[in-house]
Amino acid sequence: MSFHLPGILKIAATGTHDPNRFKVGTLSYTKAGLITLFLYLLWGDFCFSLMETVVPNILPLKLKAISAPNWALGLIMITIPNLMSATISPFINFRSDRFRSKWGRRIPFLAGATPFLVLFLILLGYSEPIGLWVQKVMLGGRFGTTPVLLVVIGLFMVCFQFFNLFVSSAYYCLFNDVVPHAFLARFMVNFRMVGVGAGAGYNYFVLKYANTHMQQIFLGAGLLYLVTFIVMCRKVKEGDYPPPSPNIGNKTGFMAAAKTYAVECFTHRFYWYIFLANACVAMGWVSGAYGLLYQTRYLSLDLSFVGKVNGICGIVGLLLLYPAGVLTDRIHPLRVLLFSSAVQVLVVGPMGILFAMARPIMSADAVALAFVSLCSLWLPFTALNGAAEPITMMRLFPMSRYGQFGSANGLIRSLALIVGGVLCGGYLDLVKKLNPSPDYCYRYLPFWNITWSAGYAFFIFLVYREWKKLGGTEHFVPPLSEAEENREASPLGNR
Repeated sequence: MSFHLPGILKIAATGTHDPNRFKVGTLSYTKAGLITLFLYLLWGDFCFSLMETVVPNILPLKLKAISAPNWALGLIMITIPNLMSATISPFINFRSDRFRSKWGRRIPFLAGATPFLVLFLILLGYSEPIGLWVQKVMLGGRFGTTPVLLVVIGLFMVCFQFFNLFVSSAYYCLFNDVVPHAFLARFMVNFRMVGVGAGAGYNYFVLKYANTHMQQIFLGAGLLYLVTFIVMCRKVKEGDYPPPSPNIGNKTGFMAAAKTYAVECFTHRFYWYIFLANACVAMGWVSGAYGLLYQTRYLSLDLSFVGKVNGICGIVGLLLLYPAGVLTDRIHPLRVLLFSSAVQVLVVGPMGILFAMARPIMSADAVALAFVSLCSLWLPFTALNGAAEPITMMRLFPMSRYGQFGSANGLIRSLALIVGGVLCGGYLDLVKKLNPSPDYCYRYLPFWNITWSAGYAFFIFLVYREWKKLGGTEHFVPPLSEAEENREASPLGNR
């Protein structure tokens, strides 16, 4: 585990001339209390990131081992979970923003969903023996093994994703409620670093056992997650909140809430540019489900070697992330995103395509060296993007509706993932016709990635142009709908 303690302990050196720096809402911290809060939240993030790394990393290998077609892999791993996210997450975020209890508005969602999430995570790990038992005992062998296993894995994945939506939605909103805003950017950089550290540790130490110890990995990740989140929910306290704002027209019910959500989030082109930029990111993300297959089957790299390279790159990226955060604070995160996206399209992407095309004439040693070199080139720009992306959203979305706008962004991203999961699998099945080798299709993944990287760079440019028109560095104010402007004028409109 790595918390980058110098970044956290720097809190202790902060001057005491402004006591409001240690307050958020009705919460007030001492320096020691703020450091303790950071540690609880960051340890929770470590376990959360580990859990979210295990599922998308190992399940594709299991699905391929049972001879699942590419479209089924995309359906189970990408389309179904993101269809659920698109339809359920906005409701969870809207309700949690307005939920009130003696435990707060986020903690009840975390505490209630965690045990069920862990249960279905562990069942996913044991899906193959469970599926074989269902096929032989319950169904009497009347159906093929692969279809039954696909149904069992798909069912457990749906249940896991349902409860994970409650946890992830409430967890990311919790930061904005309990971390003083004077330290929020610093916290988010450390938050991202811990996530990278969890991924690096998994890749370096655990990935090599993915094919042989799937059950133990899922069981261990689930139990660690359960204990950590129970402790975190008991120790992290939320403050008091003002009464929730009424819906548009002071009406109640689902339709009124849906209208309020839609009007506030989707009636200004500035936010649409942000949403579409992130939709392009999502369309690129879907290729990650085939990443290990590209590396191990098309590039013919050893799984252990891939894990070690990814682990080392994760550690180096971890070291780069904090200075990337400092740079982001100095020149504005939106400018950093514009620069890093342009480099990805003009430099990193074309080099990835060249590598993929040249693979058939390269020796095994040359492939390994090129793979390491490309990963190394990619690292600094990934660090810049990782540091800038969450802070950009915090700078551009209205603070009083941050969770709601974040869920709207997630809604559009999920819709893109729903479509992209099927399209990417179909794209690979289509290009498979170019060569009889079943793994040849993965050669064309870099073309898919650079297409959506270009789309992302284009929409980030449009966001930047609108941001400049709206005041830029000195005078930018997030644009609001007329209904929001009326509500912001209310004494309870802001925290």
